[in-house]
Amino acid sequence: MSNNPGRASRRLMQATVSMLVTAMIVQFTIAPVAIASPEQEPATQAIELVIPDGTEFTVSTTEEITSKTATEGDPLSFKVAEDVKVNGHVVIAKDTLVKGVVASAKKAGMMGRGGNLGIRVESTTTVDNQKIKVRSSKGREGDDKTGTTVALVVLFGPLGFLKHGKNATIKSGTNIKVYTDEEKKVQARN
Repeated sequence: MSNNPGRASRRLMQATVSMLVTAMIVQFTIAPVAIASPEQEPATQAIELVIPDGTEFTVSTTEEITSKTATEGDPLSFKVAEDVKVNGHVVIAKDTLVKGVVASAKKAGMMGRGGNLGIRVESTTTVDNQKIKVRSSKGREGDDKTGTTVALVVLFGPLGFLKHGKNATIKSGTNIKVYTDEEKKVQARN
């Protein structure tokens, strides 16, 4: 083997360049991770609150409910009318779905008997997706025509009893006061 100083010098230069390139690759690969870590966005802190039993809020009907077509046990849906807050933090969001059922329904009948309709709200969802029970009873009776019927009987005989009463109706968008039916711990938001 011959000792060629030019060849050794080239090898040394190639090795140096190779090491510099490797060092630069390692630096660019590691550096962004180290730079990004301190700049992370602060995590939003969840606030644990308790929704007390009996917390009052308003829900709205999403459809018309009538004693003419409703039957006991039919599912109903309502929406929360406004954000429900505890200590200034939202625990049940506006427009959250509220589930309910028809508790009782009687169609209007003959002899002026008005229909009646009873509904029951059952549950909704908190901001952290927990089911919470709610209670309320909203019943409305149709207008009885018994006074009118009696007058018709006197004036027109037995045919007056064929007068039909009105069905009970709860219009879409009707507001109903409801109350939480249990105490619930919730991870609230601002």
